[in-house]
Amino acid sequence: MEPWKKTLYLSWGITFIHGAGLQMFVPFLPLFVKELGITDPKAQSLWSGLLFGVAFLFSAVLAPYWGTLSDKYGRKPLLLRTTLGISTVVLLMSFTTNIYQLLALRIVHGMCGAMVPALVALVSQGMPEEKTGQGLGTMQSSIIAGNIIGPFIGGVLSDLMGYRNVLLVVFLLTLIAGLTTLFFIHEPKRDRAKPRATVMDNVKHVLSSPHLRTVAIALFAIQFSLFIVQPILPLFIVALHGQNNSATLVGLVFSITGFSALLFTPYWGKVGDRKGHKKVLSQSLLFAGIVYLPQALVASVYQLLPLRAALGFFVAGIVPSTQAMIVKNTHDAQRGGVLGVTHSVTLCGQALGPLMGGLIGAWFGYRYAIALTSLLLIVVWHFFRNGILKRDTVPITAGSEDML
Repeated sequence: MEPWKKTLYLSWGITFIHGAGLQMFVPFLPLFVKELGITDPKAQSLWSGLLFGVAFLFSAVLAPYWGTLSDKYGRKPLLLRTTLGISTVVLLMSFTTNIYQLLALRIVHGMCGAMVPALVALVSQGMPEEKTGQGLGTMQSSIIAGNIIGPFIGGVLSDLMGYRNVLLVVFLLTLIAGLTTLFFIHEPKRDRAKPRATVMDNVKHVLSSPHLRTVAIALFAIQFSLFIVQPILPLFIVALHGQNNSATLVGLVFSITGFSALLFTPYWGKVGDRKGHKKVLSQSLLFAGIVYLPQALVASVYQLLPLRAALGFFVAGIVPSTQAMIVKNTHDAQRGGVLGVTHSVTLCGQALGPLMGGLIGAWFGYRYAIALTSLLLIVVWHFFRNGILKRDTVPITAGSEDML
């Protein structure tokens, strides 16, 4: 087996274990808030948005730094720091007694994050250019697979044994992901004496490259739009259905989107390799925005399910397309740092989106937050449709000033 394929498959498994573990509890944070004594519905919405967003915010601040270090010292050490650090944080979460302790641990959780840039840089190393979209689509499917299995199992376990015991299960899974990384991932030794780009070099590269700058702006807008719904969706489901088996239904709604995305992510990656990743991204944004709108009008959870499945089909085309466009415009020696910068922008969107969703849900209602998501995705699609990007890649040559 070719080395890049072996790394891809191992990374797929590690990402799946890690992601499934985290997704067992992240969708249920709003319900855990109530268990910690926050009973007012408006306060629940505000705290849920804060708890969702704060981890992404701190991860965003540190992502460029971690990515730059991974270029210098290797991607494997960064993966070990992430998986083993988060496993410790999740274990401590299971012992929290008030909302402020949970908030502090979510901050530390964010500081341990930024796993994605190192994984993408590791997997793309040595990957044939014509396989970039397909390979990154396969990698993305591991994240989506974890998003499928995690919420559903987490929902069932939450109803059976409570949220704290689910956190203990998450601790074990993330620990397994870290140990698997330690013993089975092998990365070629890096020349630490070789000059490497600094954090500011990577930031300047993204800002000076029209392609990367535009992709970074789009990534922020996309994630901001999609994550508006995250903190209020569990509360919306409870409002539609009531408390009976609510955690299981929350898990099902989150999982059906992930299952649909899992099936079609490799497909969109192949289409992007053939027809261009900008085209795939543009179409995915438009139809994701259209599918979101009727979700604001549903009268039951069972009406919501097919719409969430359709959303997964179009979301599957978004992330592989943007990652492929970044990889194709960045040298391997600088890829971790550049991916760290763009991932930081992504995380800023993921941090601010839930905060906005929590505020809108608290003051105007859950349906308005969902409708706003639809509108914003269509606005981002219009931004791309105007021809901001004329092609997926620009020529890159060693020593190019645009690169260095």
